[in-house]
Amino acid sequence: MRTQLLGLTTAALAVGTLSLGLGTPAQAVGGIDGGNISNFGDVPTSVDVTAFGHGDALAAWTKPVVGGTKVYAAIATDGVWAAAKQVTAAPVTDAHDVQAVANDNGDLAVVWNQTTGGEHKVRGSRYLANGSWDGSTLLSPAVDIETVESIDAGMDGAGRVHVAYQAEDDNVTGVRTAAWAKEGAPVLDDFGAHKYAPSLDVNPAGQVLMSYFASANGGDVMVTRRTASVGWLGPQPLLWNGQVAQESRAELADDGRGAVLFGGLENNGPRAALARVSAAGAAGNTELVSPIGVGTAYRDLAMSPNGTMQVSWSAFEDDTTYVIRGAVAKPDQAFGTTMLLDPGTVTHQLHRGLVSDGADQVIVHNDADQLTLRHHTNPVLPWGQYDAGATDGAFAADMDREGNAVAVGIIENGFNSYVQADFLDIAGPAAKITAPGTLTTSPTFDVAWNVTDSLAGVKNTDVMVRTAPWNGGFGPQQVIANNVTTTSQPFAGTFGSTHCFQAQGTDKANNLGLRSEERCTTIPLDDTALNGKKWKRLAKAGAFNNTTTLTKKKGRKLTLTGVQARHLDLLVTKAKKGGKVKVYWNGQLIKKVSLKGKGQATIALADFANVQTGNLTLKVTSKDGRKVTIDGLVAAK
Repeated sequence: MRTQLLGLTTAALAVGTLSLGLGTPAQAVGGIDGGNISNFGDVPTSVDVTAFGHGDALAAWTKPVVGGTKVYAAIATDGVWAAAKQVTAAPVTDAHDVQAVANDNGDLAVVWNQTTGGEHKVRGSRYLANGSWDGSTLLSPAVDIETVESIDAGMDGAGRVHVAYQAEDDNVTGVRTAAWAKEGAPVLDDFGAHKYAPSLDVNPAGQVLMSYFASANGGDVMVTRRTASVGWLGPQPLLWNGQVAQESRAELADDGRGAVLFGGLENNGPRAALARVSAAGAAGNTELVSPIGVGTAYRDLAMSPNGTMQVSWSAFEDDTTYVIRGAVAKPDQAFGTTMLLDPGTVTHQLHRGLVSDGADQVIVHNDADQLTLRHHTNPVLPWGQYDAGATDGAFAADMDREGNAVAVGIIENGFNSYVQADFLDIAGPAAKITAPGTLTTSPTFDVAWNVTDSLAGVKNTDVMVRTAPWNGGFGPQQVIANNVTTTSQPFAGTFGSTHCFQAQGTDKANNLGLRSEERCTTIPLDDTALNGKKWKRLAKAGAFNNTTTLTKKKGRKLTLTGVQARHLDLLVTKAKKGGKVKVYWNGQLIKKVSLKGKGQATIALADFANVQTGNLTLKVTSKDGRKVTIDGLVAAK
């Protein structure tokens, strides 16, 4: 999960319906206004949102009602919000600090803090298949906790909810956690006294990374991780020569590697310092991301599923200007040059950063009661800005795995207050070539593709191909469909060639999607291309290209020189009294083939690690009178 929660600033959203950002497709952004998703009422006390799937989201909030407070939630599918539902059917006392969690399998849950018997309790509820919420499960101890704050939560791919929070009892503060499996009882852990401000992240595999502040020995930021099979590992302190700020942020990639951002105190104030954490849980050396001599007021870390990181911070520069700066590190790479993410804010900005696998960047903050979404989707173009609308309450933001952002915010207006929701369409369409298959028995065939966009919708598609003959390499890629709205078209290839296709779509907000994975097909080389003496060349309906090459004599050979292939298949027709052949590649025997049987068959000859160049020889080894019928050769790249 990559939930980004802001509960301490004033912010909300109000974006025009499908209004476009910058005009150029390379930096296109579309805002989709979800409007009032909560209905009017008293001022909500907390709000959160999490993105899942493609253009889907779960928003949750707490709101005073007659008799107490209630927890509510709303679900968006493809950017469209359904009606809000009650998570708690009856009012509870002082529900606040709500957390929305989800996974890409459609499991959804809400976690919150409420007061029972004068003490704070962490509780959770799951979304059921019938469209309702399952009530309320206790996720903290039933006794011996007086106050709870700083809740952070996430969900793994199995639907297990992971929660961390700061708890206080008898003036002793510590960090506690809960792991709540589907249809299981929560597993509670206590990290001991004098621990503060936990931050937690979860990946689909069930790994959890958590950081927190421990006040012993002058204070350290600690990091630990949990797996579903082992549980929590021993916490480790992050390296810093001096004092550190209490607040930290833990983020985790799909492969188990993560990072923790913290503030290392220097003379000019805290610097943005980061420690990478291996998949085994080992914390690395501290990296200084913000420049020397510049204090940072707020710091944030975002990490995409593949491990791309964005560190951002607010600073006051030249004693005149408040700015937000940041830097990006792609997986296994150092952080790049510091960038100016926002050149001028009213004051220091508590903000949230979002980053995609392709390093699309978003910074969300509240500037002078205006929710501002700064975005950057092309490395050669400057940052753009999306002014989402007037705001005066808490807000939260998240990004789905495609890179689309979602934000929700509270608009405070007495008993006409509400939660506003918006999507920011940054990601282009997802594309996939669906046909042909890996082998095509005709030089003319249909190429088909599927291009989808969950938010703005697909505007058009380009389809490209690169081609290699059986005895040569690939030529340059060619466009065979340009800005089309269709989903298939005929293609004319050549015998013996391999054709590799890609598709790429543009959505109606002019976002250009990533190219699809290549899908390659090979048209067999006809048997007539193989050289041999005293074989019969026959016309035969139903055979590949309606021809076959036949012999009943032992010792006869067919050869083909200069073949370039990674995979070789032989097309044959079997017979009741079928013969046998040996296949040689550069003089080395690679396959013995029996043609005894019935009907046409494709025989796998060889798979190479990469494309090999060689000469192919087929030699009949069966006695005279046994039928050997060759129909073609597949030389695939």
